Amino acid sequence: MDIPKQQKPLNRLYLQVVFATVLWGASFPFTKRLAVELSPLSIVTFRALAGVLVLVALSGSKLRAADFKPAYLWKLAIMSLLGVSAQQYLQAYSLKYTQASHAGWLIAATPIVVAGLMAALGERIGVSKAAAFLLGSAGAVLVVFSRGGALALPSTRGDLIFLGTCFTWAFYVLAVRKWLNFWPQAKVTTLTMIVALASLLPGWLLSGGPAEFSSLTAGGWACLAYLGALSSGLGYLFWNNAVEGLGAVKASYFLYLEPFATLLTAYFFLGEKLSAVSFAGGLLILAGVYLVNLKERPRKAMKEVQTHA
Repeated sequence: MDIPKQQKPLNRLYLQVVFATVLWGASFPFTKRLAVELSPLSIVTFRALAGVLVLVALSGSKLRAADFKPAYLWKLAIMSLLGVSAQQYLQAYSLKYTQASHAGWLIAATPIVVAGLMAALGERIGVSKAAAFLLGSAGAVLVVFSRGGALALPSTRGDLIFLGTCFTWAFYVLAVRKWLNFWPQAKVTTLTMIVALASLLPGWLLSGGPAEFSSLTAGGWACLAYLGALSSGLGYLFWNNAVEGLGAVKASYFLYLEPFATLLTAYFFLGEKLSAVSFAGGLLILAGVYLVNLKERPRKAMKEVQTHA
């Protein structure tokens, strides 16, 4: 049976959004493995470099010199710090101390954090959204303290730092909505990655970052290739295509796959075992995310609910 022509691009978009979500979910175990050999700064810098190369070559974004004028540049600088530099640096640092599976659950709370920040800025809070906050908060507490309570250091410290990246991304989302909503999603992502790379390179070079790669093992190079070319390159490219073709709300539903991709990769790649308490906390977080999206559906869509690794 022939597939209608209009259905073929739609199927391609669904495949791309699933692929992007799975790539991002699996990135946390790879980051944890790589953090043993490279500093967080080296990891973030290489990911930004690979992301720029892939996005500029394949995204189709038509960049112009006018895109870097001061009126845009300072906004891009703040967005690159929130959405790339600080985001990925803190994630790499925190994964040195906590389980990758915890990261998969905690990052799923990002849409709840975004909705909470929007509510703090004046958006009306309904019953479903209030319930989402309660479920998400309870789930995050269970995940963070699932390894023995508040004194389970350094795991708890790593979890709390990673949870903080949900807030940096929430501010990034709001910045995109307010400042550069007249640009396509792919262009915003590409320019943000370029500015992030430009800000990271001087510090990385001065700190002797290139020397770290001389002792990198074959496994480390494989992790680096995955994080750079696949997660930061193709992951963003496919996600941008999906957001443009399917819409941000429909694309965001596929983010439910991300923590499960993390769990499977962490189990087979790192041998991590998931506790019943953290699993229960993760399910509470996903229930909260469902309620947030359910509330947003009949109203104005929350455009950038997405999570990036």
